[in-house]
Amino acid sequence: MAGGPFLERDGRVVVYAGYSWRGRSRGTSSGTMPGAVPSEMHEVLWISPDASEATGRWFWGAYDEFGFDVRLIRASGTPMLISTDRPRLKTGATAQRIRILGDSLPSRVVASDLDFGPGVTVHRVMSASSSELVVEVDVAANAVPGKRDVALGRVVLPGATAVYDTIDTIKILPETAVARLGGGGSPHPKGYQQFEAIAYNRGADNKVGTADDVDLGPIDVTWSVEEFYQSFDDTDKEFVGTLSSDGLFTPSVDGPNPQRKFMADNHGNVWVVATANQEKDRNKKLVTGKSYLLVAPPLYIVWDKDIEQ
Repeated sequence: MAGGPFLERDGRVVVYAGYSWRGRSRGTSSGTMPGAVPSEMHEVLWISPDASEATGRWFWGAYDEFGFDVRLIRASGTPMLISTDRPRLKTGATAQRIRILGDSLPSRVVASDLDFGPGVTVHRVMSASSSELVVEVDVAANAVPGKRDVALGRVVLPGATAVYDTIDTIKILPETAVARLGGGGSPHPKGYQQFEAIAYNRGADNKVGTADDVDLGPIDVTWSVEEFYQSFDDTDKEFVGTLSSDGLFTPSVDGPNPQRKFMADNHGNVWVVATANQEKDRNKKLVTGKSYLLVAPPLYIVWDKDIEQ
């Protein structure tokens, strides 16, 4: 959704037992390609006990495989900070621009009103409105890496952004995934899989892959597929499907395929690989990450959808 168009949707919701939100919304479709935002999507959320927020997912697709996590916050009429558009701030860099989104924010904000923690200085406030602040910050070269709260007076947004010196590793989400063959002449739809690359800093213990690694948010990468070898002549990579430049895996049609040994189906398993476009680790190598992908036959019967219909 980053940098995308403004979305406006409307729909109906049923709330069960005071906390279980089930709904559908409609809006303008963003296109016809796989993964495009459709005219209709489903909503499943949980409402907090004090009814101040709802968290859950909006989703769509033949296997409900597309969607995004959402958090709805009830407007209280008092100033609140909701999110930022920049998940990480680089140490030693100056004039880094960051948008802070909120509600009922004061119309006049000066640099001294904002606090990003030790080592981060608000250089200037570029603009301020009731729903958004745009500021520039300088981060000291010796600033301690880690998640940072952002405070506007007494209003605090926990873990709003992260300070980092290097990107040390990439985690691909989901780490283990399943796509489904289908389409073509088959009556069964394809089950797509969208991957996302998340950057991490090594954290305070100075070790990669431990519990204190710092989530730095999405990162621009180059996507590729590698063979997951189960036998010496494994060729699943050639038949299971294709991976787009934005991490969307499109599975092949189901078989049998005369080009495969023994007229096999197009199922198989592969590695999905993300390689950073620019960021290098402490060894001056481009940072990479892997995810395991199983490409399986279609689900021939989906019981819950049959019941719903």
